[in-house]
Amino acid sequence: MADKKLDESLQSFRRAVEVQTSAQVIQLPLWQEAKRGTPNSFIRSALFSAIQGKDRRSLKEATLYSQQGITVKYTGEQLNQEDLTLWETLVHLARKHPLGNHCSFTAHGILKAMRLPTGGEQHRQLHSAIIRLTATAVEIIHEGKIYFGSLIKSGTKSEPTAHYTIELNRDLIRLYGESQWTAIDWEQRLALRRKSLAQALHAYYSSHRTPYPVKLATLQRLTGCKNTQAASFKRQSRTALDELVKIGFLQNYNIEDDAVTVTRVATLSRSE
Repeated sequence: MADKKLDESLQSFRRAVEVQTSAQVIQLPLWQEAKRGTPNSFIRSALFSAIQGKDRRSLKEATLYSQQGITVKYTGEQLNQEDLTLWETLVHLARKHPLGNHCSFTAHGILKAMRLPTGGEQHRQLHSAIIRLTATAVEIIHEGKIYFGSLIKSGTKSEPTAHYTIELNRDLIRLYGESQWTAIDWEQRLALRRKSLAQALHAYYSSHRTPYPVKLATLQRLTGCKNTQAASFKRQSRTALDELVKIGFLQNYNIEDDAVTVTRVATLSRSE
């Protein structure tokens, strides 16, 4: 009889802990309006590649190239820099709500936030991209923390109003530990639209306050760029790096012996 009471007490305690845990408010860091908080595991790997939409491939449990200390496995239609811009927008709009809560947006509002036209074709492309992000399965290991799941947990859409209700996974918070995320300058990113390699390099170097020299071959793999011809990728990289100087992100850069060295324009803080 005593054992039965003890067992019931333990079960009651476990249920109380589960209820308390589920009731905890889990919220993303509140970065500034002019920034977009992005996990470093996203931008120090080939998860969002520098490719065009027509070049997407379907991947199954593929281990993507990533910086040392990060492991990324991916199943789904290959993602590119446009997908990253959309994901950053949705997370930015939802950042003031606890993770796991349903957040409501209009398609018009999402497109305006990305400075895109709001016609019928853009609405169709937006919906396809949201479905693509929902259909993903990622497994990320970074500094001992593991996240696996989709990039958008679920959502609904009202056809007459084009109103979306989207839920982000509570466990996304695992990707936002101290020193595990970067506040990316939004104006600079938008200035690089349709320049996928420049966007990928901007995101990668944004996550390093004092970037160290990196081999061109490493940058090609980190950005997921399809151009594997060394001389051609070198020329492509120069063009992309010139863009980063033009927008005021890089002070200068140098390519010597197929190693890229860049100097960032100084900023006061990561979240500035």
